[in-house]
Amino acid sequence: MFKFMVYFSAISVNLIHCLPSKNNTADYDSGGADLSYLGRSVFGEPNEESGKRVEQWNKSSKVKPQELGTYAEGDILFPNDGKRNGVISETARWPNGVVPFQFGGMFSKEQKEMIKKAMMEFHKATCIRFRRREPNDTNWFWITNNRTGCWASIGRISRPQAINLQAPICVHHETIMHELLHTIGFGHEQSRSDRDSYVTIHWANIAKEYENAFKKAEKNLSTSFGIPYDYNSVMHYSNEAFSKNGNWTITAKGNSSMLLGPRNGFTENDIKQINLMYNCTKQNSSDIDIDIM
Repeated sequence: MFKFMVYFSAISVNLIHCLPSKNNTADYDSGGADLSYLGRSVFGEPNEESGKRVEQWNKSSKVKPQELGTYAEGDILFPNDGKRNGVISETARWPNGVVPFQFGGMFSKEQKEMIKKAMMEFHKATCIRFRRREPNDTNWFWITNNRTGCWASIGRISRPQAINLQAPICVHHETIMHELLHTIGFGHEQSRSDRDSYVTIHWANIAKEYENAFKKAEKNLSTSFGIPYDYNSVMHYSNEAFSKNGNWTITAKGNSSMLLGPRNGFTENDIKQINLMYNCTKQNSSDIDIDIM
């Protein structure tokens, strides 16, 4: 069985429905996505079956590469390292929005530039700042490209973690942004507790083994920071996600022909949610560069 390059433990923290104060770093230990509705399905190991499914993707596909994995909701994966009890009640933020990273796989210069371009979208619109790992960092994420699909854990966890971007399929602008959003603490849009007011889930079209991918968070255990439901969020599924027959599995209420999922990177609501989660009072300068090589 394929093993993680690094082993790490996830943390379970108390749910706090408030924004972090500017001067209290401890507040960053909560405020992310609640994953308790997924149970232990978030825990496991990378597998090559997901990689094979991703390899079959092409530009004419009606789903996104990150929707093809065998992991929880397609691309959510925490290591099953035997040191964890229970489920994740709420994921953690990165203190002050600083997210160190290190490459753990072989990427071409062009692919690294694609990753940098996606990171720069965060720099331009939010106070999130990606930077290369430094010797004194205790938390960072590896960027790997193993043949195991597109996946990430959600939020900051207690040890080094990973994002896997199987090259070249997962090294796509919106897919990179999607996995980075998971890493800073965001779940999928259609898993919101209020989703049934905005979309219809067509259970008869969903492959049985993926029915769990359409669970939703409990209302009293999640928050969207007051931001309206966003059909074109970077974190929204495509209409045909996990279909067993080619028919749509998710449609917008009142407009069943609407195409769901991201179109051109961040929406305004994506940016608002990031800035609210991280209490961004001002965005970073767009000329802050990232050492990617």
